[in-house]
Amino acid sequence: MSNHPFVPLRHRAVRLLWGAAVISDIGTWVQLIVVGSLVASGTGSAVQTGLVALATFMPQGIASPIGGLLADRFDRRRVFASALIAQATVTSVLAVVLGAGVRTPWVLTVLILVGSAAGATGAPSYAAMQPDLVPPNELMQMVSLGVYSWNSGRVLGPILGSLLVLAVGPAWTIAFNAFSFVVMAGAVVAVRRSFRPHGDAGSVRERLTAGARAMRTTPGCWHALVMLALLNCMMVPFMGLVPIYVQGSYDGGTGMVGLVASAQGVGAIIGGIVISFLAQRYDRSTLVVGTVVTATTLLIAYAAAPTLPTLVAVIFVLGGAWSSLFITLSAVVQRDAPPASRGRVMSLMQATFGITYGVGLLFIGAIGDLINLHVAFATGAVIGVSGFWLLTLRARNWRAAIDGVAAPSELQLATS
Repeated sequence: MSNHPFVPLRHRAVRLLWGAAVISDIGTWVQLIVVGSLVASGTGSAVQTGLVALATFMPQGIASPIGGLLADRFDRRRVFASALIAQATVTSVLAVVLGAGVRTPWVLTVLILVGSAAGATGAPSYAAMQPDLVPPNELMQMVSLGVYSWNSGRVLGPILGSLLVLAVGPAWTIAFNAFSFVVMAGAVVAVRRSFRPHGDAGSVRERLTAGARAMRTTPGCWHALVMLALLNCMMVPFMGLVPIYVQGSYDGGTGMVGLVASAQGVGAIIGGIVISFLAQRYDRSTLVVGTVVTATTLLIAYAAAPTLPTLVAVIFVLGGAWSSLFITLSAVVQRDAPPASRGRVMSLMQATFGITYGVGLLFIGAIGDLINLHVAFATGAVIGVSGFWLLTLRARNWRAAIDGVAAPSELQLATS
């Protein structure tokens, strides 16, 4: 079997879904840049501008578990398509509101929040479908495709959004994002196969508890989730703080902020390609250790970068290191999640991402306000790598759990 990073695209269903996902992710980044710019120019408030971005990701903590329940009870393809249509509807309302001249930040933020909640509800179904689309040895490449798609949107979305606003105005630009959800829903329908799970019965509470138990008692899922949660909280907030870091510490303008963000996105795509090749030669646990050490070193270098060109170069490699780590651990969760509860397991991972990222932004941001962001990023790096080291000391056979080579009974966390 080829180890080419794009080998999953040999499957028709993957080509349909990934091609549509690229369009949808570009549309999401178009919306982020357009609405964020409108709020920024209208209010001059960093807090209100930040709320627009936060509204895009915050619903994961609440809506994802609901989506996980739906994914494990109904046909995952239908749940995902329905969520996409709901997103398209809410985004169309946002376009109409902008066309009517409304620029009130809370109105725009609420609409984005509702649309993002619909997306977070459908996301576990999509994640739970992926292991059924490709053979097990192609799962890491499948996860990598999602990273390529999202970061292509990060690179192309701001450019396209700026051009569309100049050409047709903000309302029609947001309408493009609404259309992108319709395209994605059409691709899901065109797959033409069932993804109905053999879900378990019981009340909502019992099924949520069963999903959490499946996550906790599946060694690979649990170890990967704990590692991702720690590093997502302590190290990843550098992404959300790029604008204030570039402007406040390096006197960079909007163009330089975009350049730094794009460098990270391009680095993430290349990192995904590289890790797909390395996974053919090295154990998953070896890749995890290597990427954690690399990401820690690069984050400290990012915190200490003396000039903007150095900053761009460092974040390019840092983006690749983090995407490599995310792909490796996320693929472990998808690989080991029990099929009947896969939707709930993936929803717990996504909810954890949303919550830990928000907490991390507040924590690292508070240190930045109290001292400066150079110290804040370095602190996050030290705490992150120290916590990872302690976790690996405390967990017996964590390597076997990540590599998927030992019986579950041998892979419990030590109690002392």
